[in-house]
Amino acid sequence: MNIETFTTKIEDFDKLSSSETIPFFGYFLTKIESKVSFTAKDIEGCFIKLHIPKYSNISAYLSKSVKKKTFLRNKLGGYNISLAESKRIDEILKMPRNVVPSENLFPLELFNNTRDYLKKTAKQVVICYDIGAYDACLVMIRRLIETLIIELFEKRAISDRIKNSQGNYMFCGDLIDELLKEKRLWTIGRNTVQALPSMKTKGDLSAHNRRFNAKKSDIEQLKDGLRITIEELIHLIDYSRS
Repeated sequence: MNIETFTTKIEDFDKLSSSETIPFFGYFLTKIESKVSFTAKDIEGCFIKLHIPKYSNISAYLSKSVKKKTFLRNKLGGYNISLAESKRIDEILKMPRNVVPSENLFPLELFNNTRDYLKKTAKQVVICYDIGAYDACLVMIRRLIETLIIELFEKRAISDRIKNSQGNYMFCGDLIDELLKEKRLWTIGRNTVQALPSMKTKGDLSAHNRRFNAKKSDIEQLKDGLRITIEELIHLIDYSRS
């Protein structure tokens, strides 16, 4: 995103004074362009690119802004935007909050050597749990398990076993049945065998039953089995041999 596009996201930007634009430029340089820090020269460059009158003494403005805690001075002699100012501009721009998933449902490190799309799905599962979106969490758990089962069959080059006559992958219940049916290529542990049906049933309820609203306790009951199931399926897939 360039500076011209960025400023279109700021309501009435053209009505701001030159001093009022500087915090937005500091935000753009560090949050959008990912600069380690910025200088008065960088701020001046923003004015020039936009073809608007620049502030008379940018260096003095930045120094005063440190005292006001709009900006922070770093050891390199440049500036960074403060956390409080960054949050203020986030709200103005309606930027999505960066939610960091916890380890409260299962350790995300289980997915370290897997696929990027699996890591993203796993993070969504945990974030749904963290924010109390329990129906969404159960649906995402079901999707995660479905994906891991499909990955396992694909890895062993037997994906045809889990496809219907149209060549589409089966639904969750059938995927689980096929997973447990196989005895030659792998053996599924007792804890996983016991956990899978509950994950499927509760995921179905959250997805399809309009009178069912999941509670935290519904997921707590699945927690141990979920963690064991994830690790077992990832172990069987063995991404290290990809």
